[in-house]
Amino acid sequence: MRRFIWLVLLPAGLAAQRPAVSPVLPRLLARVQDTTVSVWLFARPTASRDVIGDRARALGARIRVRSRWLHAVSADVPAATLRQLLQDRDLRRVQPLGRFKLRGARPSAAPRIIAAGPGDTCGVTPGDDPVLGPSAMPYRQLNLQPLTDQGVDATGVRIAILDTGFDTSDAAFSGITITAQHDFVFNDDVVQDEPGKDVAGAQFHGTATWSLFAGSVAGRLHGIARGASFLLAKTEDIRSETRVEEDNYVAALEWADSIGVDIVSSSLAYLVFDNGFSYTPSQLNGDVAVTTVAADMAAQRGILVVTAAGNEGPGSRSIWTPADGDSVLAIGAEDSLGTIADFSSRGPTADGRIKPDFTAPGVAVCVVTGGGHVQRLDGTSFATPLIAASAALVKQMHPSLLPMELRAAFRSTASKRAAPDTIYGWGRPNVAASAVFPSGVTATAPLPAAGPLTTITPTFAWTVGTVPASAAPVTFRLRISRDTTLATPFVDRLTTGQTFTSGQALKTGRLFWQVDATAASGETATSGVIGPVVVPAWATLTSLSDPAGMVIDTAQPTFRWKPALVSSPPGPLTYDLQVQRAATGVLDFSVAGLTDTSFQLPQPLERNTAYRWVLVVYAGADTSMIRSQGSFLVVDLGMPTSTLLYQNFPNPFPAAGRDSTCIWFDLALAGSVELDILDLRGNRVRRFVPGPDFPGVLAPGRYGRGSGSGGICDPRLMWDGRTDDGHPLPAGVYLAKLKAPGLLVFKRIVFRGK
Repeated sequence: MRRFIWLVLLPAGLAAQRPAVSPVLPRLLARVQDTTVSVWLFARPTASRDVIGDRARALGARIRVRSRWLHAVSADVPAATLRQLLQDRDLRRVQPLGRFKLRGARPSAAPRIIAAGPGDTCGVTPGDDPVLGPSAMPYRQLNLQPLTDQGVDATGVRIAILDTGFDTSDAAFSGITITAQHDFVFNDDVVQDEPGKDVAGAQFHGTATWSLFAGSVAGRLHGIARGASFLLAKTEDIRSETRVEEDNYVAALEWADSIGVDIVSSSLAYLVFDNGFSYTPSQLNGDVAVTTVAADMAAQRGILVVTAAGNEGPGSRSIWTPADGDSVLAIGAEDSLGTIADFSSRGPTADGRIKPDFTAPGVAVCVVTGGGHVQRLDGTSFATPLIAASAALVKQMHPSLLPMELRAAFRSTASKRAAPDTIYGWGRPNVAASAVFPSGVTATAPLPAAGPLTTITPTFAWTVGTVPASAAPVTFRLRISRDTTLATPFVDRLTTGQTFTSGQALKTGRLFWQVDATAASGETATSGVIGPVVVPAWATLTSLSDPAGMVIDTAQPTFRWKPALVSSPPGPLTYDLQVQRAATGVLDFSVAGLTDTSFQLPQPLERNTAYRWVLVVYAGADTSMIRSQGSFLVVDLGMPTSTLLYQNFPNPFPAAGRDSTCIWFDLALAGSVELDILDLRGNRVRRFVPGPDFPGVLAPGRYGRGSGSGGICDPRLMWDGRTDDGHPLPAGVYLAKLKAPGLLVFKRIVFRGK
């Protein structure tokens, strides 16, 4: 591949509404050797592009291109005129162009003939395909033959090729439809070499790239997309020291768009300039180079732009423009074994995006080089038309696919799709699979982003879009598992439908699922692993299940719950209900076979005792157990008949998410009360009564209980292991002491420390 050399722009901020100017422009004006400078003049959104062009021409500039996409004019401007234009407030930016200069590049920078000697170097060997001959390798690597054997040849697709020229008289291109051709170098409609203008052989590179689309040499080479119609644009001048501005590239894109085009193939790259300036790695962000901006704008207009990544590998950040475009497919080169070519340029872009996008064969590729000769050449220049031609086949089968949908189709089947990187990008696409499953396998439900499910018998659904008749029917393998690798799926089944509803309720928790599709013709696609999807609890307890505990005043409470949705079968759901003592787990009450979602106890519970309740949910033969999150206590609202100090709880503490312990006591008679925490030496470390919350004389009653949904404990009688002044105490054994009329009692407290 030849490199075509341009000058860089670094946009600067506006000063007093004058146009932004490249930092190199003042230096360029200071050292300019001739009388003109080639620049892009970008008009402000409110200014007319044509007015800017006419104004520049009136001042002596020669207008080269008026770009409606860029809202800019390319012109050769006398230095004195340029100094005037730099004061024009209707200009948003001035970006200089460079000159092309043929450099003594490293061998990998240009196409390289592998075999020495004149004539054919891509010879037939025994066992070669009778039609494709030695050119079968790309068909094999990209899995093209399932399509081409059916006669898919890009009929109805328009392809524009931007290159150095094309030998349209070569017999290899007989029968090919050329919709339009234009020479942007000499501004005529001759894309072949023009004696007296071109260097002999200028059309070599373009002819070679075109042949991968449209060439045909019996038994040697057969182009992938011979049914397409072609727009041939000669944009690059290979003559040394000749002005070939990047505006040719922009003009060619707009020309192709004006005629109507689906795909553009551009085996061109721009980075280094003959005046010593070049794009820096930080400028390859998709927004600086004019060629990149124009290529992205083509994609916005529904044109798929496929371009070479460049031949500057193996270092990172070695792509050239316009391969840095966000919506441009940048193509790297690999050999016949799928190994990346050493020369293939690497990403990422300056803003961290993965480039290249894809790889294709670009080592020892058979191409037509003129005069009917077939030779083996290297370069990302040849990987590029292979991907562009492949896209044309998919486009023929799915005409409505937009550029980014074509990109997605290739991504979903590419060799590195599981882990794209900046060497291979997404790797080498499986074109036949992309054509059969252009949208891949798309899961539609259930999806993680939708949040937890509302049902325990969800319907799994997916789609593959329209599948060609030749690939039908499609068989799907659905796997559902608790692990991300799907190594031990609890559902693993084949189906030809695109939905599945389990006849069995799913257990509460996370699950992962995947659908793999196989067409009758053998192509495959996958949804990849989807998840986690959260299956809800089979029922949600809506009463007496506060994590902080609850206090109630009825001994025969009503238990309520809300069930998850369930299909029938295995629904409807039935329930067993149990009431257990929180401290011991002893069962106080149970009932089975409930069908309602509430139940009132028919017998009273013991007062001043903590309980939990359990709901066992049945879905057919499967069960799920739901426990209340906290305990509840039935308090006795009557006056106590005796004075008591209850054992604190939890004990030991902290425990079960509680960092404090609760202290309860009952008073049968009014009188003076003292409630203290002592260490084992008898020293008081904390006093509750009397204190800020309680007077020294208390009325009869029950103390320490919470109220309603505020929790099972009174926060005024909870000890957190600290002294009265807030200092933490060491772990150990302490004593709760209650002194009341007729009673002195102690309870042992175990503090675990904090």
